[in-house]
Amino acid sequence: MSRPRSHSNPNPRRPYPPYPYLPLSSPRHIRIIRILHFDPALSQVYISIDEHDLSYFRKRFTALSYTWGSALEHYEEAICTAQLSPDATRLRKTPKDVQLVILPKEAFETFQRRDDLANQDGAMLDMYTTPVSTLKVTGNLADFFRSYADGWPHKQHTMGYRAGLKSDQICNLWIDAICIDQGNEKEISAQIPLMGEVYSSAGRVLAWLGADEARLDVFRWLHAAVYPLIQLAIDRYGEKALMHFRTSNFTEDDFWESTFQLKPPTQLGMQSWGAVWVNYYAFFRARRYFQRVWIVQEVVMAENLHLHCGNGVQLRGKDLEGFVHLLGQLGWVDTLEAMAGAVLEKDGLTYTSRDFGFADILEVQRHHTQRIFEVGGWPRHWYSAVSAVRRRGCFKPQDKVFATVGILQQALPSHIPFPFPIDASLSAEVVFTHAAAVLLRHWPELSLFGFIERPSRRLFTDLPSWVPDLTTAEFAWTLGPFDSQFSAGIPPIPIREVDIATGTLKVRGIMLDTIKKKYEYSPPMNIRLAEVVLQVLSDLPVDYPHTSPMGDSPGQFRESALIHTMTGHEYTNPHRGRPEETARLSLSFRDYLLVGLGQLFSGAAVQDEDTSYDPNLVADLQRRKELAIKLLRGLNPKRLIPREEEILAYADSATKARNGEGEWPVVVRSPQEFNDQIRRVMVHRSLFTTADGWLGICLDETTEEGDEVWVLEGGAVPYVLKKKPDGTRRFCGESYVHGVMSGELVNGEEGEVEKKWQDVVLV
Repeated sequence: MSRPRSHSNPNPRRPYPPYPYLPLSSPRHIRIIRILHFDPALSQVYISIDEHDLSYFRKRFTALSYTWGSALEHYEEAICTAQLSPDATRLRKTPKDVQLVILPKEAFETFQRRDDLANQDGAMLDMYTTPVSTLKVTGNLADFFRSYADGWPHKQHTMGYRAGLKSDQICNLWIDAICIDQGNEKEISAQIPLMGEVYSSAGRVLAWLGADEARLDVFRWLHAAVYPLIQLAIDRYGEKALMHFRTSNFTEDDFWESTFQLKPPTQLGMQSWGAVWVNYYAFFRARRYFQRVWIVQEVVMAENLHLHCGNGVQLRGKDLEGFVHLLGQLGWVDTLEAMAGAVLEKDGLTYTSRDFGFADILEVQRHHTQRIFEVGGWPRHWYSAVSAVRRRGCFKPQDKVFATVGILQQALPSHIPFPFPIDASLSAEVVFTHAAAVLLRHWPELSLFGFIERPSRRLFTDLPSWVPDLTTAEFAWTLGPFDSQFSAGIPPIPIREVDIATGTLKVRGIMLDTIKKKYEYSPPMNIRLAEVVLQVLSDLPVDYPHTSPMGDSPGQFRESALIHTMTGHEYTNPHRGRPEETARLSLSFRDYLLVGLGQLFSGAAVQDEDTSYDPNLVADLQRRKELAIKLLRGLNPKRLIPREEEILAYADSATKARNGEGEWPVVVRSPQEFNDQIRRVMVHRSLFTTADGWLGICLDETTEEGDEVWVLEGGAVPYVLKKKPDGTRRFCGESYVHGVMSGELVNGEEGEVEKKWQDVVLV
């Protein structure tokens, strides 16, 4: 017998109450929505929401991977890597909002009234006497429902079956904004540990790239027409094909014409291959999906990744992953970034705003899938995931850590409990401190210290100085990363104590010296730093005393010591230490000084003749030129230093070129190894000397004369610390100190070295 019926008007637009979230049955339960019907005229999607034990619902649903807010970003959003709170302008309601109409189980009873809404199986639904409720979805998620439910159910089932999906994987969806009660911090905290398992258990992970189809045709054409050709050539010709691609200019039309008889797709509005690649790169750069923190875990965990864009266009995740990996293998990514960065500036996407956006995730995914962490260590693997999310945007800064929990759970050995609390109510400072403490407690090296940003880039100024602010990724080029070739203070078993409540870290270290003189400079680096080089060489003894004797010399030549210091001993060069590499670096150093000082002399000459220049600027240039000449004449003996007459000749040629009287002088030797290396190492860093004559580099923003240089247990490189009146110390950044980078301070007799260790408390 059926229940009494309501006589209310069967109007689907009738006001229903908001959906009431009830507590989940257990920490293992999740909510799953099932799409029943779509009314495009009213922008209403009819769904049911049921809870399931995740352990018994594997491969029976699709997990949506998407970005909250808008799918595309503007420059103002692109340059900000951290969103500290929901941005009202991007979450505001729009005319394209979608209403989800949630039907309870009681509605699925059969009735004979013709005005009842039928579900896809033909059963009649009671929307009159049962507790129907609604949820409003906005922005990018509303666009997804409108696209995915369009033509429901026939369109999606047809596409899904072609992709090898089952009916449950098409109809059942897990979407965080709907399936988790976003107003319940307790539930959020309980669901975060399940996130990784949700995406690894999904029969499909569907990445929604947005409704906008800008540049999508070019993106699809490259995957369909170009990717197979390149891969086929590599499969057939191997290393020969790779070398051909690497040494050719892939942005030129002639390359594609001669190699594949392939022209740019003019039918898509592309008149050149340069335009093709710029549009491909822009497809990544403009879509916020690729810059969202949570996608790192979602892509890494996905076993079956599909991409959905625009009005139902689907792409295979394997094709996207394969093509991105191939571009990296060919060495084309840097060229893409440089070319697209300049061209796209008009669109507000500058070169510095974003990078390629996907390659780093694929590297984490490869390590995770192949379980490389079982050899390399779970802390390192987990922090590589943290690094991948660090430069991406999110609405809550705590997500910079929480978005990696699933990766950490799968990497942890079974006997190790989860190492930090998952609590959505904790502040970002506490969450970041917990994350840093995990790495410091479980990883023997102090690699974490290489990823601490400059104070001016820290958004959370109350963080302990030894804790990275994960809302920004603006740290100087790392001197002591994972797998560092340096070993200044690596011990077998470091002893560390972390106090989360007070924000202190207790380690042991050996104090090397205090900084006596810091050599600061201002841009441009190619000129100002060349002037600093002369000052440093003038202050150093002819033979650097803190290295082993070289023949009849009591130490290394000062020029060689300076070259190794400014380049971080070429630690990024895989051929470091080879005689031919050292010789080329020395020649490159000489050319660097010739060009830098030559530009200084030329600028002084030009501005001295031009009355439009500020007299104070002219006087400053003349003063700097005279000082440089004085220092040059005082450097005896000169090794690897251009002669004064060479610099003057270079300056004269440059001056004539400025006046249109000749060609610009060209330094013949190439490549410029020294110049390239210091553009990595010396950015945001200054040279310094200590009271005992040590030569090193330090962060310019944090370090002052009088600060201390320490070798800490577990530190691959030395560190600069600032002593406080209470005896504690603040971390001021990594350092390179020539003569201690290979453990010279800690490799003596065990008893003698042990006496040198002191307790150090960092705050």
